[in-house]
Amino acid sequence: MIISYLKYRFHAQGKYHLHSPLVFELYEKVLGVSRCARNDSVFYEELDKRLKGFVNDNPLIFKDNDVVMIVKDIHRDKRNEADWERLKNDEKVRLSIDCWRFGLVFIMDRLKKEHYILKV
Repeated sequence: MIISYLKYRFHAQGKYHLHSPLVFELYEKVLGVSRCARNDSVFYEELDKRLKGFVNDNPLIFKDNDVVMIVKDIHRDKRNEADWERLKNDEKVRLSIDCWRFGLVFIMDRLKKEHYILKV
């Protein structure tokens, strides 16, 4: 997994390199949880809470039939990485974000397909 992590670090972008206003705002309001959590359960609870709040606070962006998912441990092993690749390449998934510890998947048919690798 060392090679996988080095690839992630090489490709990962910070918030100031994002060209998507949606992803920039998500980075600002949701992804800061990764710096404040002490253990996995607290981390994922806080991430889920922030993500739900972000979706609810943006009703002009998110519609009732949109799906936003947190995918845990996307780089834990080769099988998880292969599952993550299949998921992010699915035609229904329009936006995917790799944050190393986890991934975010957005099924929103009005978006163009994009994938981000973010430093968090």
